[in-house]
Amino acid sequence: MELHSVHKTVHHSHLGDEKHQMLNLNRRLETYLSRVKLLEEENLLLAQEIQALRRSNHGASSRRKGLEEEVQQARLELDAAWRDRFLTELEVGRLTEEFQALDLQRQKEAQAHVKAKTMLQQSKKELEEEERAQIWLREKVSQLEHEMRHLIQTHQEDVAHLEATLTHSRATVPLTLAQRGNQTPNLLQLDQEFSQRASRAWQEAAEAYQGQLAQVEESLNQARSRLTQVGQEKSESQLRLQALEKEIASAQDVRLHLEKTAAQQRDKHSQEIQQLQAHLEGLEAEREELGQQIDHLLLENRGLLQMKMSLGLEVATY
Repeated sequence: MELHSVHKTVHHSHLGDEKHQMLNLNRRLETYLSRVKLLEEENLLLAQEIQALRRSNHGASSRRKGLEEEVQQARLELDAAWRDRFLTELEVGRLTEEFQALDLQRQKEAQAHVKAKTMLQQSKKELEEEERAQIWLREKVSQLEHEMRHLIQTHQEDVAHLEATLTHSRATVPLTLAQRGNQTPNLLQLDQEFSQRASRAWQEAAEAYQGQLAQVEESLNQARSRLTQVGQEKSESQLRLQALEKEIASAQDVRLHLEKTAAQQRDKHSQEIQQLQAHLEGLEAEREELGQQIDHLLLENRGLLQMKMSLGLEVATY
């Protein structure tokens, strides 16, 4: 009886221990199942986050690739702009050389202009001298004509006076036959001598007059020829002067247009280069920012993977 009681007591004690162990196992199982469920939920969230990170990384990579392409394109455009600027500077240098050549040509034309004006003034001076010479020649011709008329009149008066004296002598002086015979040859000889002297004086005066007249006519012809030549030179000088003034005005217009065009091209290329440099700097900054974001996402992704591995090890431990 006592043994049965002891056995029963031991049996009840053993059952109580097993029950307590089962309760502990149930609680541990519930805790494990809750932990597993929580880990599965966290694993699902991690999988979603990893997928989102992958999509984000893919988008960032695409964006980064696009930015790199834009940066490359911007660099190509910048290189093209620098080439255009170099070509523009070459063109500006060529235009500068042309400007210098035009300036040299303008200086030569200005010198020619001054020379033409000097020649024109000299021609005007010579023309004035020729006009004064013509006036003097006209006065000289008038004086010679007046002297010639005076000589002719004097000669005619002398001849008339001699003829009157001869007539008066013949009418008033009574002469004997002998005296008449002796005087007639003398009178005839005197008449002939006077006629010869008058003819010679007339001839000399006529020759002198003709010579002076020929000289006057030659001087007049030379003056007219010189006047015509001076007028022609004056017209040619005026035409050359007008042509030079037109060429100078045209060269100045071309120079101003070229300088304006070159300045506009320089300003345009400078603005384009500044814009491209600013755009390139912006792209570089954006690329750096994306690189930093990608590095941060990679670090987060690596941390999540490590966390997942830790949770997996913990689940495996349970």
